[in-house]
Amino acid sequence: MNIGIIGLDSSHALAFTRFLHESQDTLFSDVTVTAAYAGGSPDFPLSVSRVNTFTARMTREYGVRLMPTMQRVAESTDVILILSADGRTHLNQFKAICPYRKPVFIDKPFALSTADASHIIKLAEENQTPLMSASSLRYAEALPECTRGDILGVDVYGPMHVETTQGHYFWYGIHAAELLYQIMGPGCREVTAFSTDYDDLIIGTWKEGRMGTIRGIQRGAESFGISLHTRNATRHVSLEPSYKELLKSVMNLFKNGVCTVHPSETLEVIRFLECAEQSRLQRRTVFMEM
Repeated sequence: MNIGIIGLDSSHALAFTRFLHESQDTLFSDVTVTAAYAGGSPDFPLSVSRVNTFTARMTREYGVRLMPTMQRVAESTDVILILSADGRTHLNQFKAICPYRKPVFIDKPFALSTADASHIIKLAEENQTPLMSASSLRYAEALPECTRGDILGVDVYGPMHVETTQGHYFWYGIHAAELLYQIMGPGCREVTAFSTDYDDLIIGTWKEGRMGTIRGIQRGAESFGISLHTRNATRHVSLEPSYKELLKSVMNLFKNGVCTVHPSETLEVIRFLECAEQSRLQRRTVFMEM
């Protein structure tokens, strides 16, 4: 299986390629990243400052061939990872390659608006293109055990770095939101968000009355975790993202057509963050009508 990458301005391009090429797991034994389109966003400092360095390393250390267009990447590979750091670019990038009908993984943030996310998913359906997006926090190794049972609610905490080109919540808030949805599932009906110079607090209320919260830490520990509430107990669990488990899930899509995070749930996560940004600015509860 030859993998193509679109977007070499994210550390995930190097990290994923390193893992896929060096892993001893038999699931990845026939998988190679062979071609890439560098991309990069000139008005996004974190993107433009890294794309040339990451591109040079991808070609030098892993022998990845650079392509002049995204379409050439799609033509020369079997499956595609869209890893561009800038969520604003993902719709146009997907437009360029979805007619090839090859399975696609889109890294976080999937999109920065419900409109863009809906457009991507509609294009995937029209072109019969298998599609998935997920944060590696969904696959933290401590999660499968701790999420068993009757879940009443969960409090998620994690760093809340903000990049102005990516809105207030989409850059790092996407990780906490993905984790929240991995535990609670879809069905949030309303969102209320508050923000100070130290922390953000996002409260989601699900249709049946369950509540889930996100505490975004702007100044404090760089760690993720949850307090999970069930009928019998409350458990506090520290979590580490797992690239290995995420890539296993991506391979399940690419090889077997099995998507562990349905695009409809991804769309709701984007809507959740969009409502949170609206709530933070307008200082009111926002309803989640899609």
